[in-house]
Amino acid sequence: MLTKIQNLVVLLFLSLGVASAFAGHHESEHTEHSEMNHEHSALSCADDDSCAMAHGVVVSMNKDNRKIVLNHGEIKNINMSPMTMPFSVENLSLMQDLVKGDHVLFHVENVGGELIIKEMVKNNK
Repeated sequence: MLTKIQNLVVLLFLSLGVASAFAGHHESEHTEHSEMNHEHSALSCADDDSCAMAHGVVVSMNKDNRKIVLNHGEIKNINMSPMTMPFSVENLSLMQDLVKGDHVLFHVENVGGELIIKEMVKNNK
């Protein structure tokens, strides 16, 4: 009987140690991510094919309505062929330093049938 109790206590301590180690690891990942600025994460994303950044050229913008028209290449994550079309922009700050003719890298998602740009940075390539 004593052996069963000892095994249970050891198992409990091991479980608590693994759980706290995992929690500490997750917390440090979250802290590192929160310290990144959007430009850095978007640029890192642009270098990673799995991140689904697309290339576009600014045709026009309406900052009051958070709309941008892009002549874009293929957008793999939404299976869209190259074309020129308008997009909504999730955050006005993404358009802040852009002018007509700028090349951009952007990530767009279909949200309830509306194509919304979630990340966008100038691309000097």
